[in-house]
This record gives sequence, C-alpha cells and structure tokens, in this order.
Amino acid sequence: GRHNGTTRCSLTCLSVRTFAADTKMSEFLWSLKNGDLDQVKDCVEQKGLDVNASIDVRPPLHHAADYGQVDVLEYLIEKGADVNSKDKYGISALLAAIWEGHTACVKLMVEKGASKQGTTPEGQSYLEAAEKQEIRDLLH
Repeated sequence: GRHNGTTRCSLTCLSVRTFAADTKMSEFLWSLKNGDLDQVKDCVEQKGLDVNASIDVRPPLHHAADYGQVDVLEYLIEKGADVNSKDKYGISALLAAIWEGHTACVKLMVEKGASKQGTTPEGQSYLEAAEKQEIRDLLH
C-alpha cells in the first residue's frame, strides 16, 4: 500500500479540476440564457471559454438564440462563433430562434450570414417552420 496516498491525491486533484471547469461552464450557460452580457464577456475574455465549444450538447450561440438574447448573440458572433453551427440534433441557432419566435435574433443571424436554406430534423424548411409572419419575411 505505498502508492495509495499518491493515487488518492491524483483522483482528488482531477475531480477538483473537473469541478472547476464544470462550474465555469455552468456560469457561462447561466449568463447565456439570462442575457448577462458582462458575465458572458468575462467568461470569454477572462476565463478563456471557447465561443464554439458545446455546453450540454449545444454551442453557446444556440443557448442565447433559444432564450432570445440578441446582445449576447451579437457579441458571440463578433468573437467568432459559427452562425451556421449545428447542435447534436442537427439544429442551427437560427432554427432555435425561429422556433422560439425571436424575431430580433433571426434578423441578426441572417444579417451575419446564417444560412436561410436549412431544414428542421423533420425535413421542414426554415420558412415552413416559422410561425410568425415577420420571421417568414426575413427568411425570403
């Protein structure tokens, strides 16, 4: 049993590091969903979080689009977030905003080069998936 102490320490150190990373990610996720732009900036600029790294199987852009956080979206795109990235389910941030009816988010992403030609996982076009007329107009 000479090495038990070392092994135990390694495991503890590893789990503390993982916990710290998880905490950083959950802070980031919270700020994305709640539109806390200062916190998002802090996570990206001070803590070095990647604007394209998935959190809970979705890129940061998707979380912001889902919750209608247009200022956060704009910032993430400025910082290099891929406007056409898809999550684990094949859903783009644009589609998330279309489904949630977030017109300002749809407008911003289209202006920033998001593809309007996508389809839902069920095969509907983005235009067909849009319920709001003002969003349909942006997708033509």
